[in-house]
Amino acid sequence: MFRSVLFLAFASAFATSAHANLIQNGSFSNSSVAYGSALYANGFTQTVVSAPGWTFSNGSGIIDHAWDSMASQGTVAFLQNYSPLHWADPILSQAFSSSASSFQVSFQLSQRGGNYESVNVKLDGKALAPTLQPVGSEWTSYTFNIAGLTGGTHTLSFNGINLSNASDSTLFIDNVSVLATTVPEPASAALLLTGLGLAGLIRRRRAK
Repeated sequence: MFRSVLFLAFASAFATSAHANLIQNGSFSNSSVAYGSALYANGFTQTVVSAPGWTFSNGSGIIDHAWDSMASQGTVAFLQNYSPLHWADPILSQAFSSSASSFQVSFQLSQRGGNYESVNVKLDGKALAPTLQPVGSEWTSYTFNIAGLTGGTHTLSFNGINLSNASDSTLFIDNVSVLATTVPEPASAALLLTGLGLAGLIRRRRAK
């Protein structure tokens, strides 16, 4: 029992910062969009989309139980390129602040049926990976570990790209998360390791 308690304390010291999502409203559940409808950033709808934490531009927005096959998915964000109305380069972004130098970024992507939209996901303007293009309407989960940053304010952005040159392509985004993955201070880690060492010594003495 003694060993288990110390182990949990040691593990929780590393995990504490990783439990708090630095992204506000990562599920897009809090927004100005009414049930069964969609709102855009570009004025295509009479009311412009808004959601705490997020900035929308061009053909980006939120749907709430709308758009046929996506109606059962609840509230999600979208990036749409629509050439008949000259929509291009939809962007969804959010700034967050942290003193950490490393992060785990995760999110889910899905396609609307028909033409495929692609996306560049960037942190402070630098792509986390080559252009992403999920296949089909099933949700695909992505996770990236980023290190070597300095503490301060950072910006996570999703930039929609119409690589297929289709007249209408849409990609959906949900469950966005950024977790700080900072390890404990050296003194704290040494103290916990010492505790584990003492637990092992006590266990060995009891065994003799």
